[in-house]
Amino acid sequence: MVNRKKRLFFLTAAAVLCLMATSCGSASDGFDGRMEEPPITLLLKNNLPDESITTKAVEWFSEQVEERTEGRVKIEVLNNADMGDGRACLEQLQYGGTDIVKADVSALGNFVEEFNVLGMPYIYEDPEHFWAVHNGPIGEELLKGAQMAELGMYGLTYYDGGSRCFYSSRGEIHSPGDLEGLAVRVQQSETALSMARALGARPVTADYSELYRTLQSKEADAAENSIVNYYAQAFYEVAPYFTEDNHTRSADVLVMSLESRKKLSEGDLLILDKTAEESCEYQRKLWAEEEAAVREALLQKNAVITQLTDSEYEAFRQVCEQIWYSYRDGRYIDLIDRIVAVGYLQKLPEQGGEIYESGSE
Repeated sequence: MVNRKKRLFFLTAAAVLCLMATSCGSASDGFDGRMEEPPITLLLKNNLPDESITTKAVEWFSEQVEERTEGRVKIEVLNNADMGDGRACLEQLQYGGTDIVKADVSALGNFVEEFNVLGMPYIYEDPEHFWAVHNGPIGEELLKGAQMAELGMYGLTYYDGGSRCFYSSRGEIHSPGDLEGLAVRVQQSETALSMARALGARPVTADYSELYRTLQSKEADAAENSIVNYYAQAFYEVAPYFTEDNHTRSADVLVMSLESRKKLSEGDLLILDKTAEESCEYQRKLWAEEEAAVREALLQKNAVITQLTDSEYEAFRQVCEQIWYSYRDGRYIDLIDRIVAVGYLQKLPEQGGEIYESGSE
């Protein structure tokens, strides 16, 4: 027979268990006894303003990741470079001080110099060549390569940063000779300055915020930027001749901290990476629509838009080829040759080239 003390112990234990079950609720109350994991919140720093096309793509990426992970991963987007410029944010990214950064290729070039090669003047035949490089093996090797990993960075995707073109107050530009002796405002970068000098222009490095005044006062005869920015900043009022020479095509980049990637499950990382790739396609579509709308708006403003013929473009390209191969004393010739080869291979079918299988006549 169970003695009195043991019986009292069992009764007391049973009562305690009953009270615990009552206080915790039951399955019928909608609670199964398990604690839900709190969502993981990632901080994305974006150096562009709220109204930017690329900002719309970044915010779409954020919304889609939260929806597709069923709320397990949330991405908080900070626009307008509120937390520093692209380079400063990438420095924070290296040690996990921020999770994701929307920067541009030139900012990444401060960390991995090969990215600067992607911005060489006149190196791309057309947009298809540009994207075949960036979304192909070359671009992927740079985004997700060993150098990025050593810096604690992981490239998610590229965005269209637009192509830079010349615009002038002096008249249409069809050849390098039309730039001879002109004061041309360019970016403060080695390749931009070299390009202006190679084309016979005198480079001016005025601050972008002062560019309208610089053109208006004739301190610069010409400048260069994307057609979207040309319209947004009303440069057509002081330099109405816009030449679509597309001398440099640039990309923006979405980069994630390797340290931050450790916070996510393998499944959620796959969702995030796939969504980033899709945001590239979304952004490119928005950018193309914006360029078309801006081009039409500029014609209404009586701007003169000049499109180069193939032979005119080739004249600019031949002058600037020297810049590619002299950059850093020829250190990146192999990479440049690979980029040029992608464009050459794309043109083969147009030239009637044939591919012969082994053993065929």
